[in-house]
Amino acid sequence: MDDLIQRAAVMRQAGFLKEAESLYRQAIAKQPDSVSLLNNLGGVLDQLNRLAEAIVVYRRAAKLGPELVEPHFNLGEALLKAGKASEALAPLRAAATLDPGLQIAWATLGAAHLAIGEPTAAMGALRRAAELSATDAVSRASLGDSLQILGRLEEALPWYAEAVDLHPALVSAWYGMGRALLATRQPAAAVAALDRGLENDSGHQAARHEKAKALFQLGCVEEAMALLRLVARDGPPAIQQLARENLAIIVPGNPDDDNASILETRREWAAHLPKRRALPRKRGNISSPLRIGYVSAYFDRANWMKPVWAVVNRHDRARFQVHLFADAPPDAKFPGYLRQAADCIHLTQELSNDDLAALITQNNIDVLIDLNGFSVPKRLGMFALRPAAVQAAWFNLYATSGLAGIDYIIGDAHVIPTGEDRFFSERVHRVPGTYLAFSVDHPAPEPGPSPFRSTGRITIGSLASQYKITDQVVATWSEILQRCPKAHLLLRNAALDRPETRAHLLKRFSSRGIDTDRLTLEGRAPHFEFLATYDRIDFALDPFPYSGGTTTTEALWQGVPVITFDPGRWSGRTSLSLLRTAGLDEFIARDRQHYIELASTLATSPKSADRLAELRGTLRGQIQSSQACDTASLTTALEACYLRWAEG
Repeated sequence: MDDLIQRAAVMRQAGFLKEAESLYRQAIAKQPDSVSLLNNLGGVLDQLNRLAEAIVVYRRAAKLGPELVEPHFNLGEALLKAGKASEALAPLRAAATLDPGLQIAWATLGAAHLAIGEPTAAMGALRRAAELSATDAVSRASLGDSLQILGRLEEALPWYAEAVDLHPALVSAWYGMGRALLATRQPAAAVAALDRGLENDSGHQAARHEKAKALFQLGCVEEAMALLRLVARDGPPAIQQLARENLAIIVPGNPDDDNASILETRREWAAHLPKRRALPRKRGNISSPLRIGYVSAYFDRANWMKPVWAVVNRHDRARFQVHLFADAPPDAKFPGYLRQAADCIHLTQELSNDDLAALITQNNIDVLIDLNGFSVPKRLGMFALRPAAVQAAWFNLYATSGLAGIDYIIGDAHVIPTGEDRFFSERVHRVPGTYLAFSVDHPAPEPGPSPFRSTGRITIGSLASQYKITDQVVATWSEILQRCPKAHLLLRNAALDRPETRAHLLKRFSSRGIDTDRLTLEGRAPHFEFLATYDRIDFALDPFPYSGGTTTTEALWQGVPVITFDPGRWSGRTSLSLLRTAGLDEFIARDRQHYIELASTLATSPKSADRLAELRGTLRGQIQSSQACDTASLTTALEACYLRWAEG
C-alpha cells in the first residue's frame, strides 16, 4: 500500500497525471476513508481541469475529516475556481477558523466574498490575510478593490501602492490603482498607473478603457477616442459596450470626427442597448392642460439650468402642467425654480429606467423632454420604452442621440444650419433666436474694471472644462501666445485642482514653445468666487470643436467677450448662437486661422484694449436686452411646438 501511494506521488510530481489518478483511485479502493488520499486525488483532478469531479472528492474528504483544515480549504478553493463563490464561503471559513494563522485561507475567503459582491466581509478577511503575510501583494490589491467598491477611495490607494511595491508586475493592482486615481479626479496619475499595468499585459482591455477615460479628462481626446475604438472592437462584450458608450459621449468633441461619424457612432451605441419592450403609448385626446415632463439630474445646479428655469418658470399653467422628474436626493433644493401649486416634482434618483418609465406613464405625460443628453447616458435608455407619446431632447444634447425613442431635437438655425438634418436620427426643430436664451437668477459679482488697465498686459482666459482643451486647442492657443509675447493665459477648471494635471497641461504647452510663466492654472472655487475670476480676464477663448455653453453665458454676463468660430458641428456652435443673438458678431471668426488673427489683434491693439474696457461696463446690459436673454420668446416657441407635437 505504501508503495502504491509513493508511486502515485512520484507520477503526480513528474506530471503524469492520468497515471497518478489511476494509482490514487486504486489506493482509495483499499482505504476509502483516507482523507489524505482523497485530498491528493482531488488535487490531481484539479490539475486535470476536472473541477466538478475534484469538488465531489474534496466534499467527501471534508465530511470524513471535519476537524482537518486541508480538505475544507481545498474544497473552498476549488469551488471558487469553479465560479461557485457563495458555496465556497462555508468551507473557507471553516479552514480559517480551524487554523486562524493560515494566511491563504483568509486570502481566499476574502476573494470569495469579493466575487459575490460582499466587499465589507471581504475587507475583514483580506485585512487578516495582509496581517499574516508581509509579502502578499494580491490580498493587498484585493483589499484596495474592496475599499474602492465601498467608495473609500483614499483608503484604497495605499493598499494598491503596497501591492505594487511588493509585486511591480501585478496588473490587477495597477488597474485598481488607476481606477481609484481616476475616481478621485487624478487623471494624469491614473494614466501613469494604467500604463504600468499595460506594460505587463498590453491586451488588458479594461485597463485600456480606463486609460481612455483618463486621457479624455486631460483633454487628450483624439488619443482617448482611438483607444476606445480599439476596445470596442477587441474587448469582451461587457467592456465593448462600455467603450461604445464612452465613444458616444465623447465623439462630438473629437476633432477627428465629423457630423456623419458622430451619427454613426451614436447609432452604433444605441444598436447595442438591451432590447426593451415599449410601454403602450398613450392613446386618445391630449390632456388639458397639456402634461409636459422634464427629465434631468441637474435641477439642483442653478448656474447650469439658467435656460431651463427661465422657460419652466414662464410656462402658462393654464395650458401646461409641469412635471419635473429629478434624479436628485430627497433633500435637494432647486435654486432658480419658482414652483407653482399645480407643478409635480418626482424624485427619481433611486428608480430604474423601467420604474421611471412606469411613473411617467402613470402620470399621463403628453410630451417628455430630456434635459440630460449624454451627461447621464443611462437615462437615455429609458426613452426606448416610450413612456410618453411624444419624446424630445433640448438643452444638453448638442448632437444627435442616435436613438429611435427620441422623436424631436430642439436647436436653432445657428447650431443646426439648413442642410444638416440628415445627420440626426430625430426630427430637427429650430426655435427663433437661440435655443439657450437664459436669465440669471443666482448671485453673481458685478463686472470689474478692465484688468489690462491695472496690469499693463492683456490676460486671455478660458474657464472651460479640461476635457475641452484638446491638442488642437493647445496648439492654437500656443500660436496666439507666440504672436502676442506680452499676453498671459489664465485657465481655470475643476480638473486643475490636481498638481499632476497642471503639470501635464503645462508640459503640453511647453512642447509648443510656451514658457510656463506665461500661464496661470487654477482649480475649482465656490461659484461666486469662480465668476470673479473674470475680473482678471480681458477676453476669453472658446474651445473647439466643443464650445462653451454655461461658460460662455457666464463670461458674457461678467463683461468678458468670447472669441469663437464654427468648427462644422453643433457642439462647436453653442457660443456662436449666443454671441450672434447678443449682437456680438465682431467676436465670431470665420475659421480657425481667423480665430488666431482676431485673438492676436485683441491682445496687441490699443484700440482693442479700449473696446474691451468699454464692454466691461456695457456687455451685461447689452445681452439682457438682446435675443440671448429673450426667454419669453423661447418659452412661447417651445410651448407652440409642444402643443403641435401632442396634437399629432
